[in-house]
Amino acid sequence: MNALRQLGSHSVKVLFFLAIVAPDSTRAQQPNTYAQAQEAFASKHFREAAALFAVAAAEQGIPLTSHTDALLMQADSLFNLDESAAAEPVLHSYLEQNPKSSPALYLLGYVLQRQNRPQESLEVFTRAAAITTPRPEDLRLVALDYVLLDDYVDAVHWLRRCLAADPDSAEAWYDLGRAQMYEGNFVESERDFKRTLAINPTSAKALDNLGLSFEAQNRTEDALTAYSSAISAQAKTQHPSEQPLLNFGALLNSRNRSAEAIAPLQKAVILAPSSSRCHEELSRAYAGAHQEDLAREQMEQAIALDPENPRLHFQLGQMCRRAGFTNRSQIELKKSAELYSTHSSTTEVDRNRPKATTRDAEIR
Repeated sequence: MNALRQLGSHSVKVLFFLAIVAPDSTRAQQPNTYAQAQEAFASKHFREAAALFAVAAAEQGIPLTSHTDALLMQADSLFNLDESAAAEPVLHSYLEQNPKSSPALYLLGYVLQRQNRPQESLEVFTRAAAITTPRPEDLRLVALDYVLLDDYVDAVHWLRRCLAADPDSAEAWYDLGRAQMYEGNFVESERDFKRTLAINPTSAKALDNLGLSFEAQNRTEDALTAYSSAISAQAKTQHPSEQPLLNFGALLNSRNRSAEAIAPLQKAVILAPSSSRCHEELSRAYAGAHQEDLAREQMEQAIALDPENPRLHFQLGQMCRRAGFTNRSQIELKKSAELYSTHSSTTEVDRNRPKATTRDAEIR
């Protein structure tokens, strides 16, 4: 990655491939299909666009592996459909004929990143950077590869380079806050999430992570306020996340405010029924509110989703013991002990903290 470290900081505005215009000769050969494909892409009808660009390339009488703008746009359409695996071979075919195409290389780097292949992604970004100076958004994507490699020092380095060129990038400030949080720099992550919110005040994911930063600093009321704001911010979104509800409820549980935690955790379970963590925290809330039957039911659901988690078996064992179910309690406590003996202590991560991912969900 030495080549990347020597890159200049000159920036241009980030534009993905909508701005690519077909040569006049291409449009002349296929005015109808290509124009329809462009219109579908501009309207974000990417499934239709991908199909039309494939037809447009074939209409030229040239195989799809040949050098056509339609082929590159087909890959970009597939990428926008979150079909990176399908986009990758299209891009490789295009690059066989156009190995110096920096737009194709940058897109391939992002496609590989989406598939959790950060080392390969970095190699492709390096090839692209040798051809064209990376834009701020390209530097942000390089940083996310380092996040996937658990190299937060380099991630912070590239995010700062990105922000030096584009200080108004809310996404870069957010990513920097996340990287700082994973490094344990919670004062810095608080600052970065606040910078995100100064640019985008309704960012639910920034509010949620600001709450995590406050919580790590033992600022409980500030954290609860941030989580509550995140819940409000995402209320009208099409795909709200369980995460701020989970974080809000878990913090209330930890402060012995279980009765207050039940409602948000019930909503979290509705949004993420396959999350063992949500069921676990709802179980703890019910237990704290002395609703023992409901507590055991939720813990059993958590175990069904994560049967190898020794902590869950231990908690259920304790609940069964308190309820007088001696045999069941012994079974669960024995299972917990067996699992703990086979699990290194380093594998017991804090499941209330989302792990690093290439693309955040609506809120994470």
